[in-house]
Amino acid sequence: MKLKAYGGKILIINLDKKKTITKKLDALFARKWLGGRGFNIKFLYEYVPKGTDALSPENIIIISNGPLDGTRAPSSGRFTISAKSPLTGGVGYANSGGHFGAEMKYAGYDSILIFGRSKEPIYLFIDDDRVEFRSAKHIWGKDTRDTDHIIKEEIGDEDIQILYIGPAGEHVVRYAAVMTSLYRAAARTGMGAVMGSKNLKAIAIRGTGYVEVAMPEKFEEYIDEIIPRIYGDPAFPLLSGAGTPFLLDLAYKSGGLSTKNHQFGIIENFDRISSDVFASKYKIRDKACFACPIRCGKVSRVSNGKFGGTKTGGPEYESIVCLGTKCGIADYPTIIYANDLCNRLGLDTISTGDTIAFAMECYEKGILTKDDTDGIELVWGNGDALIEIIKKIAYRDGFGDVLADGVRIASKRIGRGAEKYALHVKGMEVPSYDVRTAKGFGLGWATATRGADHLAALPNFELLGYPPEKGLEWFGNEKTVDPYAWEGKPYLVYWHENFAAVVDSAEMCKYTCFSAYAVKPKDLAIFISYAVGWDMDEKEIMLIGERIFNLERIFNLREGIGREHDALPKRFTDEPLPSGPGKGQIVEIDKMLPEYYRIRGWDWETGIPKYDKINELGLEKEFKKSGLKRR
Repeated sequence: MKLKAYGGKILIINLDKKKTITKKLDALFARKWLGGRGFNIKFLYEYVPKGTDALSPENIIIISNGPLDGTRAPSSGRFTISAKSPLTGGVGYANSGGHFGAEMKYAGYDSILIFGRSKEPIYLFIDDDRVEFRSAKHIWGKDTRDTDHIIKEEIGDEDIQILYIGPAGEHVVRYAAVMTSLYRAAARTGMGAVMGSKNLKAIAIRGTGYVEVAMPEKFEEYIDEIIPRIYGDPAFPLLSGAGTPFLLDLAYKSGGLSTKNHQFGIIENFDRISSDVFASKYKIRDKACFACPIRCGKVSRVSNGKFGGTKTGGPEYESIVCLGTKCGIADYPTIIYANDLCNRLGLDTISTGDTIAFAMECYEKGILTKDDTDGIELVWGNGDALIEIIKKIAYRDGFGDVLADGVRIASKRIGRGAEKYALHVKGMEVPSYDVRTAKGFGLGWATATRGADHLAALPNFELLGYPPEKGLEWFGNEKTVDPYAWEGKPYLVYWHENFAAVVDSAEMCKYTCFSAYAVKPKDLAIFISYAVGWDMDEKEIMLIGERIFNLERIFNLREGIGREHDALPKRFTDEPLPSGPGKGQIVEIDKMLPEYYRIRGWDWETGIPKYDKINELGLEKEFKKSGLKRR
């Protein structure tokens, strides 16, 4: 019998031979890895050999949903796309909302594995059990919005769900995004570049099935219990009102609003980009992902001026900072247009903005001149330069080709001391919040398996203003509620990383679980138990998350990403913030990391999981295959 709540099938696609096979989902496999991110790392580890070039045909693309996709569980409409990352050379994955994950479940699939490389541009049309390989020559070169329109028109279905890349993915920009639902992005680690390397423009899917849960009455009753918790949380009106831009106000007040490539934590003219300004002048409506009561997605419009007529999704907080304040820009019309441009071209706004901010600081320091930048004046606050460079990056045109590989590679090509200003972890550009004012986030960046990553842990607990006694109750240390403190953060990050991995595998949104904390591990266990029919508890949930995180760690270790890479750029560890509420702060990573390794059960000298930890997590077979030596 098919597992309840799961689609029950794994679709395997060979682009070289244009062949497909379908395998049945194994129940023991599902319980051990759950879905989404868990399925993906297991498949990635098994099918991608050590040392594989991420842009070669031997890399594979894996798309998985989770057991809650397609149900009414709140905020459960997500999916994860994975491959070996062309940006970091290690674990690559990106998670997105929208409606693709649910539609994939309705077609009967829990995972789609894509092997090989097509000889010519194609797109896939998956219609329940039928898979078509269709020519994409006529849409190769089109932006994501035109691609969405053309495919829907060809298939004759406006409701079909599609993943697609833009010109950035076609030109194999190492941080190219995969887009869906026009504005939703599976952006980080360069999954769009992997699709482009395979000549795969898009994946369109239509499902006519349904999801059957094991205990429907209890499942619905628990939804009714959780929804009021979401509505009653202080984070709800902020996320549903202005959306993620509300974080701008929080970052500014703490002195952590990253400005001019993280040289500063505050920006002049902040009143031009506060969340109130966005909500009152530019937001025109809310946009929810599948089954989401929060509706944090926003649609914005610029009514007049140079960018008048621009209408787009977002921008999200990360995009506003990376395309805005990190580049010295405090102007919503410019930021909204730049965000829309990145969406259309298929670029990760975080890595794009960071790479341009890096180039601007190199320009400020005299490392770059107009002779290097195709005559473009890369000075702070130059919105026209921002727009021009975004286009050049997407098409690898001139100086854009230098920046298209990310700051780690670009800084080596530029030389002359540029590496000092290339802010990345494991090769991936850093997110928005300045971690000198959020030490748990700093540790999370350093230890995240996919590189500098605010979502791998997302320890929002330290930012929400909880009283010290709550820190003691939840994590055994009063200082976990203090973002400027480093004490207590190793266990805080360990807990959040494990929970985040399992949330990404159930495919529930982290805003429900980490901003409102409305769904905790116990609640997630109950949801999954009612959906699938298992008797799952909080302990098993957290063990699954720890297992997933450790296999990602083993994958990276196998690829040469180890102990020495669990570090932050010296800007955060050696350069105190010069001004604002966070003045004088650094990240004491050297004080946090030893305790984190002890909690994780990793060897301090090598960063390799110890014998007892491997056995506890049931990873003996996987570890043996790695060729690593354990203690």
